[in-house]
Formats: sequence, structure tokens, C-alpha cells
Amino acid sequence: MKKFSILRVASIFAIGATSLFLASCGHKDSAVIKAVIQGASEKEVILNMLNINKLVPIDTLKTDKKGFVKYKVKLPYASPNFYYMTYHGTTVASLLLVPGDRASITVDTLGKLLKISGSEESILLGQVNDSIARAQKMFDSLTVQLLACDKIGDKQGALKLRYELGHLYVKQKQYSIKSILRHPHSFTNVTQLYRQFNENLPLFAQLTDGIYYKQVCDSLKPLYPNSPYIKVLEGEVTRFNNYMEFNNKMQNAGETAFPDIALPDISSNTRHLNTLLGRPFMLLFWSATDNAQKMLNAELLQLYNKYKGKGFQIYEVCVDTDKTNWASIVKNLPWINVCDGMGASSVALSTYNVSNVPSMFLFDKDGTIAGRDIFNMKNLDIAISKL
Repeated sequence: MKKFSILRVASIFAIGATSLFLASCGHKDSAVIKAVIQGASEKEVILNMLNINKLVPIDTLKTDKKGFVKYKVKLPYASPNFYYMTYHGTTVASLLLVPGDRASITVDTLGKLLKISGSEESILLGQVNDSIARAQKMFDSLTVQLLACDKIGDKQGALKLRYELGHLYVKQKQYSIKSILRHPHSFTNVTQLYRQFNENLPLFAQLTDGIYYKQVCDSLKPLYPNSPYIKVLEGEVTRFNNYMEFNNKMQNAGETAFPDIALPDISSNTRHLNTLLGRPFMLLFWSATDNAQKMLNAELLQLYNKYKGKGFQIYEVCVDTDKTNWASIVKNLPWINVCDGMGASSVALSTYNVSNVPSMFLFDKDGTIAGRDIFNMKNLDIAISKL
């Protein structure tokens, strides 16, 4: 199910800081690209800029008879940014430009034999990209072999491959951490933090990884306080801090084993979450403004009717500000429905570190989390039945 964001987020030290400052003195908000694209005589090359997580075309560049092109780039917020030159849909050069850079590029139309000078960050970005590309290629190869072993029932081979996959993951993360520590003022650290082997396996996603987001943010913010990437990193630091706070609450919650919530229902009666201790229950955060989430309630009603006789209960928190609309929608639902009308400012959201809805916690009768965000009804049915 598509989730809706509640809050949109939007040593070497001295040497690195000094060099970046000196580089930016002459050209505070621009950089120059000079490129020779072998085999692209009098052709068009597209220059794209990365806007946080979206590529935006900046300009169409025309090469001369020798494949040469020169272009002056105005850097938004006078901050480093990522640029990509593409020829017929193929990225021939990935650049990380800093104010004052004069990047010289030699490459062919396939993006091979790439040589860059005049932009230290672009050179470092190339090294980082090459490292992760090699690791991903090896990871994909090992994954294919693992699936083959699982298919034929080769347990020994599968165990060996799982070890190799784990080892590869750890080695790549170590490489990224070393790079972050070696180059504390490099914008390549932003890409390091968001690297992943596949969409379900990011490098930096553990609770303890928040320290690296904070370190990168603290190192880059004094140099480029207006960069949108800094704003994103600050949001990530806050998110990790909230996770840590939530984790501490869960560990120190005492007898209830989970943080309590006390919010008013449609009759203005305060309903406490901890009154459900001793039975399996679901804590669900949702919005009554989204039709898909209203349909979710209809599906949950079937499961609720199936398991309510065995003690199963639902505590549903609406994150909307329009309590009248919410009350009209939930008045016939048989489980606990609460809403304080505070929207994104609701204390319940920060208590459970919820940033997107719907968000679901499934608890066993002892108050221990037994599942998260199980929105497939068949899988949810199985999970509840086990409780």
C-alpha cells in the first residue's frame, strides 16, 4: 500500500576546509565544464542535475567537430551538486561540482575511458561509484548462485554463499565508513550514506548508523548551510534520534512493555492503549482523508470479526485535523478509534516515531511487538492467528 508522508522533509579537517574555501573564493556560485567526447563530432549532449532524488535537465550542449564542448554551470545555493552528461541516453560522465571547479573531461560516447581533472570531488565520486558497482555486481552474482542452491536443496552451498554475501556487505560498509572518515568535508559522503545493494538492503539503516548521518551533516553544514542536501541530512539525523528515543522508551517502559497513548474517542472519552495489555492487539496510525486507507478499515473489519472472540483488539489513531470528518467515518467501526485533531503535531506520532501513514504495530498479549506494517490481508491473518 502506498504510504503518505506526514512530515515532508523536505587532521584532514583543516586542509579540506581551507582548500574548499579557497576554491570557492573566485567563483562562489559556478563551475566550468570542458569536455571532449570522442566520437561525438557536432552532436548534442544533455547536461542533467540531480535535485535531491530527481534528475533535472539543465541544458543541451552542442559539441564542435572535435567533440569539444565548454559550459559554465551556475550551482544552486552556491553549494556542491551532482551533474550527469548523457549522450543518446547513455551517461558518459558523472560529476560532483564544487564552486570554483574547472572540470576537464575526456571520454567516449559509451562512457568508457573516462578521465577527469580539475574537480577533486568528481574524481572521488568516480572512485566511490566504481567501488559500489563492483560490489553490487559480485552481490548479484552470489545471489543468483544462492537461489540456485536453494532450488536444488544444497544447504552447504547455500550456507557458504550466505556467508560470502554477509562478508561482502560488511566489507563495502567498511569501505564507505573509511571514506567518510578520510574525507569529512566531501559531498561524496552524502551518496555513501544512501548507497544500497538493492532496494531492500541499504548500507546505512541500523539504529547505530545515525552517528554517521550526524557526522556528515555537522561537517558539511558550516561550509554549505543553504544546501538542500543539508536539510535532508538534518531530517535524517532527527529521524535517527527519534528512533533511538523510541527504542529507549520501549526498553524502559516498565510493566506495560510499550509506551502508552491516551487520546479521546468520538465520545471524548480518553482511551489508554495500555488497557489492552494481556491480549493481542494492533496499533494503527491512519488518515481518514485517503480512500485507500478507508478501504483498509473495511478489510480489517473482516479480520477483527474473525478474531475478536479470542481477545484481539485494535487501537486506531487518526492523524487528521478534521475531527468531524473522522468521527463520521469511524462511528460504525467496533474497535477503539481515537483522534486529538493535532495532525502532524500529535504526541502519539512522536511517541512511536511515525512519519508515514498507514503505519501498523502488531503486539502480542505481553505487549511485545510481533509485526510491523503487514498490509497484505492474507499475511496479516496468519500473523494474528499465531498470536
